[in-house]
Amino acid sequence: MLEVLKKLCVGVVAMASVSAIAMADQLEDVRGRGTLTVGIKNDYMPFGFLDREGNLKGFEIDLAEAVAKKILGPAGKIEFVPVVASNRIELLKAGRIDLVLATLGETPERARVVDFTDAYYSMAGIVLLAPKETTVKTWDDTKGRKLCGVQGNMFNRILSEKYGAQPVLFSGTSELFNAFKDGRCEGIAFDGPILQQKLSDPDWAGKYKIALETFSYIPIAGGVRKGEPAFLEAVNKAIRSAAADGVMVNAEKNYSMGTSDYVTKRADDAKASGF
Repeated sequence: MLEVLKKLCVGVVAMASVSAIAMADQLEDVRGRGTLTVGIKNDYMPFGFLDREGNLKGFEIDLAEAVAKKILGPAGKIEFVPVVASNRIELLKAGRIDLVLATLGETPERARVVDFTDAYYSMAGIVLLAPKETTVKTWDDTKGRKLCGVQGNMFNRILSEKYGAQPVLFSGTSELFNAFKDGRCEGIAFDGPILQQKLSDPDWAGKYKIALETFSYIPIAGGVRKGEPAFLEAVNKAIRSAAADGVMVNAEKNYSMGTSDYVTKRADDAKASGF
């Protein structure tokens, strides 16, 4: 009988331990580790990229560092995990990363599987870069044309279903640009800031142009796992604090992104709210 009672006690303790683990929220876990793990892009200038010395730089890198410092304090650490559009949500759901800051556009479909943070940028949904001599005048003119793009971009379906284009998709921007230069597609249908930045290269500016402007704008926000309200609130407070401190305003200047009304207004609103 005594042996049975011992086994029961062990079982109860084990169940209690499992329950405690299940109830421990992500914010406690992150602070317990002292490290915030963030999914970012490292080939996506100006949001996340490697400079000539191999250092990780970019708009979202600066934001991630500010968020980590706000949540964990000066002694906290940040771990960057490179992601691409096609795997960032899966890595988040699997627990490999705590937070996605990787040009994640807000959509109803994505909102079913992740919780969005406060938006921190508004991006041109997609533009078309093409040779300067292109005859394309409207998006309807892309019907039947092969356009290079990136896997996971929410506008790929619109290009094919609405406009009849033939997206040729790649996992990252390096493959994308190489494929275009090799003549595997007639243009690049991709995010405006990235293509504008590419045209700052004299070799590209001399041969190519933005042939079509976007047909849509989309808020860019962070992503966290579902069911983590305390962590989501902490990240949102950190984003607002970063906005008030001018992190995003300065990042636009530092990475030659121009000055956007959206980022400026976010900073002014955060300051007015007392952050």
